[in-house]
Formats: sequence, C-alpha cells, structure tokens
Amino acid sequence: MRAALLLTLALTGGALAGTHTGHGGHGASTATGKEAGPLDQLRPLLGWTFDVRFALRMMDHHQMAVDMARAELRLGNDARVKAAAREVIATQEKEIAQLGAWVRKWTGKSYTPRSMSMSPKGDTDRWFLEGMIPHHEGAVEMARLVPARSQNPQVRQLAARIVRTQTAEINQYRAWLKDLP
Repeated sequence: MRAALLLTLALTGGALAGTHTGHGGHGASTATGKEAGPLDQLRPLLGWTFDVRFALRMMDHHQMAVDMARAELRLGNDARVKAAAREVIATQEKEIAQLGAWVRKWTGKSYTPRSMSMSPKGDTDRWFLEGMIPHHEGAVEMARLVPARSQNPQVRQLAARIVRTQTAEINQYRAWLKDLP
C-alpha cells in the first residue's frame, strides 16, 4: 500500500492531502517550467493511476464551474442563466463528493479542491455562458479519454454522463447567448 501511495503522489504531482497543482486542474509545472494542462497530465496514464489523476483533475475542474456559477447567482440577471447556474452547482458538487469518496477509497487520502472567489466585470450572464462553454468543453475532452484509459465501470459511467450532460448544456448556452441583449 505504501508503494502504491507513493506512486499515486508521484503521478498526481503531490495533489493529495490538501496540496494543489493549479486551480481548476488547469496546470501543474513541468520540468521545463511550462504548465501542463489536464489532458497532458492524463494522456500518458492507464488504469488505477489514470483513475486517481482523472478524479483529482475533474474535482478541481468542477470546483471552478461551481465558483463561476456562484458568481452568476450573485450578480446575474437572466432567470434562465441563474437556473442553469443552480443546476451546475447541484450537479457538480454531487460529482465532487463522489470523486472525493473514490480518491479516499483508492488512496487513503483526502483531497479538497480549492474554491476561488470570482468577480466578473460587465454582463455577468454573458460572462457565465461564454466562460462555461469552453470550460464544459474541457471537461468533455477529459471525460472522452476515459474509455481508452480506465477499466473502472464507475469512472466510465461518470465520464459518459459528463459527456452527455455537458454537451447538452454547451448547446443550450450557445442558444441563450444568441438571445441575450
């Protein structure tokens, strides 16, 4: 177990037990000083090591969406967009909890993604929709790596759900952007 934990820590860049490798799972420094994105971090991995890294990166990614949604609820005006923000919070907080439970089970360590306060300037509804589209696209890209890299049926099921729901949300957000003043 100790060897497995050390391997996990090495593969996750030390991202367990409260340390972080960049907000939103969007980067960890590499030997060249260049940030590696979540896809770069996930592509070389398979099996259990992929599952652990995927869970950690997706937790960070989801927390960023929750933070964006909270800003929308505070400052937005469009009822449809605010309802979407509430749904993002409910869905992604549930998935963060699920992923966190998996990480604890798999590694014996807890991980809590860091929350950030966001203060958008200008039209908050537009800011939320325009920000969530590429954000969801990033989650979909990470989830699409799962079938080729994970044998865990729970991880595969979650990834399929992320692809399905967040693709539908992207399409809805694009339609709403056309209707905003």
